[in-house]
Amino acid sequence: MNGFPFISILTFLPLFGAIAIIGLNAGQKKMARWLALGFSLISLALTIFLWMRFDSTSGDLQFVETYAWIPSLAAQYHVGVDGLGLLMVLLSAIVVPMAMLASWKIEERVPIHFALMLFLQAGLFGTFTALNFFHWFLFWELSLIPAFFLIKLWGGPNRSSAATQFFVYTMVGSVTMLLAFLAIFISTGKFDFTELAELGRNGTLASAFEVKLGWYNLTVRHLALVIFAGAFLGFAVKVPLVPFHTWLPSAYAEAPTGTTMLLTGAMSKMGLYGFIRILLPIFGEQMRWVLTPLLWLTVITIVYSAGAAFAQKISNEYWRILPLIISGFAFWECSPSRALAITKPPWPVKRRLH
Repeated sequence: MNGFPFISILTFLPLFGAIAIIGLNAGQKKMARWLALGFSLISLALTIFLWMRFDSTSGDLQFVETYAWIPSLAAQYHVGVDGLGLLMVLLSAIVVPMAMLASWKIEERVPIHFALMLFLQAGLFGTFTALNFFHWFLFWELSLIPAFFLIKLWGGPNRSSAATQFFVYTMVGSVTMLLAFLAIFISTGKFDFTELAELGRNGTLASAFEVKLGWYNLTVRHLALVIFAGAFLGFAVKVPLVPFHTWLPSAYAEAPTGTTMLLTGAMSKMGLYGFIRILLPIFGEQMRWVLTPLLWLTVITIVYSAGAAFAQKISNEYWRILPLIISGFAFWECSPSRALAITKPPWPVKRRLH
């Protein structure tokens, strides 16, 4: 049901601001800073307004907007939030203006820097509200590209290698996830997360893989695990989990302070959100099949990162590792444990998370 397009306004407001700011002259530094901060604060105010209007007694999606886009590709403009999605939007809306204030003294290419921050904010809002893969993937990538340039252009002495490593890891993860969902689309003709979650819940998704794909005589179980692995890699790189974490220390060390705040405060949550919102509802059965390896992977992430942090002799090195420890504990709580507890995983947006 389409009401007033609150989420569309919230998502496209930073995009509009970024386009306006990127057109400023390089010498208009003060105007670029204040315009960017103004757009981010307006987004924060609108997010707080949505939070106040949100019905916490309902587990259904709220502020839903659905418009036909590219019917031949099952691509819809379909957005909405539940408690989890709105919480992530609020987190992003709080972190971005704080990151801008931390970047206030940057003097080089100021309009471009603050425009990239707004582009990244729009990507975060779109990622946490989109309910169709085609639409969602565009915003997923929109948030990654500005982060690459923020590290590459304003980072430390080793910023080029750190940015390249960040780009390569995230791009590989994005490609495998894209291939996985293309396989799902070929098998089902659907990109909508809620519809795919229902297929995953009733067990028809894995059967569709065998009927439509039938790759190298793989069994239904093995074929489903291959496609699950492609989607899993895309999110595991973003969390990150060991051994897909090696981009993180250098990126956090070389990124400017404001960008580091965005990376650890908001962007790292994209991977965890993806596990809860996308991977668990659609591939709940496959996650139970590999539950033990996932638990071991989580334990290794926690223990390895804690040991690495303990071995550091410089406080800056310790803070580079700390987000990996937090991500490990968050993944332990959010994904494998829920897969173990849920016998028939529902689409999380249909009910509240307790």
